[in-house]
Amino acid sequence: MPLLLANTNKNLAPKRLVIIGNPYGMHPESFFPKNFGKDYKASLELECLEWIRKRLTVYSHIDHNMESGHNKEEAFLSGILLHDAARYPDGNITIDQMIGEYLRSEVRFPTLNTSAGPGILESWTRTGVPAPILNINQLYRQLFVDSSQASKKAEKKLWNRNQDMLSILKDQYKDSTKNIGKEDKERMDQYLTSVSELNREIDSKHKWQNKQKPKFSGDKNATTLQEKYNTIFDMLTIALQSDSTRVATVTFSKSLETKDLGLSGGYHSYTHNGKAKSGVKGMRAIDTFQLEQMSRFMKKLDSIKEPNSNGTLLDNTIVMFGSSMGYGGTHSNRNLPIIVCGGGLKHKGHVNMKQKNGSNTPLCNLYLSFLHKFGIERDVFNASTGTIEI
Repeated sequence: MPLLLANTNKNLAPKRLVIIGNPYGMHPESFFPKNFGKDYKASLELECLEWIRKRLTVYSHIDHNMESGHNKEEAFLSGILLHDAARYPDGNITIDQMIGEYLRSEVRFPTLNTSAGPGILESWTRTGVPAPILNINQLYRQLFVDSSQASKKAEKKLWNRNQDMLSILKDQYKDSTKNIGKEDKERMDQYLTSVSELNREIDSKHKWQNKQKPKFSGDKNATTLQEKYNTIFDMLTIALQSDSTRVATVTFSKSLETKDLGLSGGYHSYTHNGKAKSGVKGMRAIDTFQLEQMSRFMKKLDSIKEPNSNGTLLDNTIVMFGSSMGYGGTHSNRNLPIIVCGGGLKHKGHVNMKQKNGSNTPLCNLYLSFLHKFGIERDVFNASTGTIEI
């Protein structure tokens, strides 16, 4: 596993990533602009993001090159279906989890994954296990409620015992490397590096346990759909501002309460609108709600100045919106609706990612470029074939 290139300049703002996903895609005719370039004409659904036009990129013709159908949401952030994971060196680990691995000794929570209702399984660990999706109460307890003194004492005891064991293992393996071949030594060096990383992670846990958690004064007892996601994004804003985490995902639920949007049908039924006016109108309302939530969140990030920096939290936070489904009406998994904002990137408006051979660009190419922005030097991320200039 390659090492994270350490940021030795403490005055530099940390890089962050927040990914907002939904299960059923967007209404393509209302989402994608008709023309490409920085001067694109905003589509109906993108009008709420006009204020950030210069710090926004919409990608067309980018996906995971998968056959259309349900149950592809598991591959949204990895490009790998679960049953294919064994064919790849890193399994089906998702982009949020991989970045979280490298940052785990720097933050209290390597990643946070949350939703206001039953969500899609879009985040997977290296071992092929879905990352737990926190509801509002769980997110609140993680971020803002301190453990009891008894719990802290038990945690310290466990961490100290684990570090003692790691120290013994490291000493044993150092002695065994004296008379081994080059390839075995390389593997042993990788193992010892992993042991050192675990030690640093435990040191970090000690450090964070002694730091008081931030406070949250918002409404954690939200009831309506809008209030729930407002609360989630407000909590994540504090998590990023306090450097409790630098990586998070937010999932819009499959059972999204459409009645709170003035609609009578269910989320899934609106995706199968058959192009009927009432169905399309409902789908647009759901799409627009999600993008307006993203917009509100980014405005909050943009209102907070970075310490020791002229920029804002948004200038150093890559915010991505997307789905593993292009259009739910036909179960299409092609031409995914992907938006990337902020992060100090070289934004290009609406970009056509159709390749010269007529195929779409792999979404994993974008994820590999994200890794590089975090200083993680890798040649490949899962099914990537290259990088995208960002």
